[in-house]
Amino acid sequence: MLRQLWRKRGYYRQVRREKGEGVVPKGYVPVMVGRGEEEGAKFFIHIDMFKNDYFVSLLEMIAVEVGYENPGILRIPCHTQCFTHILNQISRINT
Repeated sequence: MLRQLWRKRGYYRQVRREKGEGVVPKGYVPVMVGRGEEEGAKFFIHIDMFKNDYFVSLLEMIAVEVGYENPGILRIPCHTQCFTHILNQISRINT
């Protein structure tokens, strides 16, 4: 069963799955978030978020840290709570 945590305006979803892989909804990009020993969490980021200057800056900082070559799903080395907080702040700015 797929449980989803929705945020206002649908800019992102944090997905927790118990069985199966789930399907990426149209207009979203899958992102894996986690740092160190923390178990990674999968987020679906709406493509409009990639137009946001703050989110682009975050991705540029990550590219400096881990480089541009990343096979497979986009991985963001950040604690999930911190990443959720950042997305909430960006969503508030966009409303």
